[in-house]
Amino acid sequence: MILDVILKLLYIIKSNIFSIISLTIVSYITNYYIQYFTRPSKIPGPLPLPLFGNLFSIGADLVAAVDIFHRKYGDIYEFYMGNIRNVVICSPDLVEQVWGPSSIKNTKFIMRNAYSEGVDELGLGTKGIVLNRNLDSWNINRKFLIQSISAPQFLREAIKLSSKINDEIFEYWKFMGKEGIQVEVSEWMNALGTDIVVTTATGKRMSSTADLFNSLNIKGEKSKIYGIWKDGLKFTESIYVYNESMMFMMLFSPFLRRNFPGLKSINKKYLDNRDKIDNILEKMISERRKEIENTPLDQPLEQDILTILLVTNTERDLNKINVGKFDEPLKNDQLSSILREVFTGGLDTTSNTLSFVSYYIAQNRDVYLKMREEVLKVYGTLDNPNLTLESFEKLKYFEAVINESIRKFPTLSFMPRAAIEDVKLGEYVIKADTTVYTDLKILSNNPKYFKDPEKFNPDRFMTDKESIVKYSFIPFGNGARMCPGRVWAMAQMKTYLVKLVSTFDIELVNKNTDVEYKYATANRPINVNIYIKTREEN
Repeated sequence: MILDVILKLLYIIKSNIFSIISLTIVSYITNYYIQYFTRPSKIPGPLPLPLFGNLFSIGADLVAAVDIFHRKYGDIYEFYMGNIRNVVICSPDLVEQVWGPSSIKNTKFIMRNAYSEGVDELGLGTKGIVLNRNLDSWNINRKFLIQSISAPQFLREAIKLSSKINDEIFEYWKFMGKEGIQVEVSEWMNALGTDIVVTTATGKRMSSTADLFNSLNIKGEKSKIYGIWKDGLKFTESIYVYNESMMFMMLFSPFLRRNFPGLKSINKKYLDNRDKIDNILEKMISERRKEIENTPLDQPLEQDILTILLVTNTERDLNKINVGKFDEPLKNDQLSSILREVFTGGLDTTSNTLSFVSYYIAQNRDVYLKMREEVLKVYGTLDNPNLTLESFEKLKYFEAVINESIRKFPTLSFMPRAAIEDVKLGEYVIKADTTVYTDLKILSNNPKYFKDPEKFNPDRFMTDKESIVKYSFIPFGNGARMCPGRVWAMAQMKTYLVKLVSTFDIELVNKNTDVEYKYATANRPINVNIYIKTREEN
């Protein structure tokens, strides 16, 4: 009897399969839009499609898409990636609500992003700093990193190393200039960032800049510099791919990533790259740990980031990093997560910012010459100025140039935060665990907050600094989630720029074109080609 009923049902389903599928699809779509149009807090934004959200409206360039959205929907709007709702804000009053409170206790937006299965797949949801949602783990890791890279002795050694690697690069550039070969700045900044960050982090030299010069194969000339860590350019690319994967994993639902043609292969590429980086980090940590164990106690150790972290809370701990009640040596997974933050945060953003700065100062000769004047004022010479941490405090115009470049084209256009409870934002109620993005590029290029925003004018951060609307410019974030590496990053950038303006005159190959970029979580300048010649040739 039961078997007969089952067989009849199967026959009905088989006979009406297309009708059933059609009815299911129609029911799903109807339910989707009923929920959409009856949602609380109807924030304006483009109409999403079931399953895909606004994926097709956004395409490959999120920066360009949200520019259109802002013009159409205003200073607060929403968009969907799959079924994931994202809110974007573009006005200082809204930014203050999200970023203003400076402590964990005072802010409802302490989380960097809403819960994301994709972020967990990358190993970032409960580890590291940037996307870590475990506040206890985040707080410990953040304190370890800040105290490791903000100490004056660390910064002084970092400046010496950065200065040395910049000198090596400029020797390559002098050779290229004599041969009449253009310099593509962005690829050099990527290599420079890799060498500085990896060498500072591990104490072992990486030679990406030498690898890059050798790859150009100019008259058979080869660099005589060799690093302990090999394949620097490949490592750089892996870090960039990892940074790309963060936004991809945050925005796309697991269903789309794992099943939609095109996205499925990208998802696999990012997860394979995650495993590759994890293996590299594990090797770095294991080798350095073994070296420390084989070093006599009375023999001093290098003060690179990895060594400082490895000896923390051991008998070799000289720095006595204070992170409250935590008094145990760091385990490998903690070390790996912190080291990964150093690489992902230190390589991409600083290198890209320097490429943007190089573009703008090559385009604005008057700015370039004012920077040179400040070098003379602070150091008294253009010939091998003595760079120190203390002297960098006096380079106010350099800092203004860096800030103006970030204002014009921030490396990170979108800074996410997520509330831990329902909160009113403007006239709308934002549900807990909704990601709210601050659009820094729209904000800092709005004529309501910056006069003549299209003009590259560092003086606005000098003489007109007081007129800048509060929370219209937050390049490193604000409050408890402020970038922990900002002091180190600024030291790297000033080192490169002082040496650049002291050594060379530069000129854009294509003077009248806007800077080209590729969006991949960060905005990456491409094809920043310059002519270069040493200052003495003028």
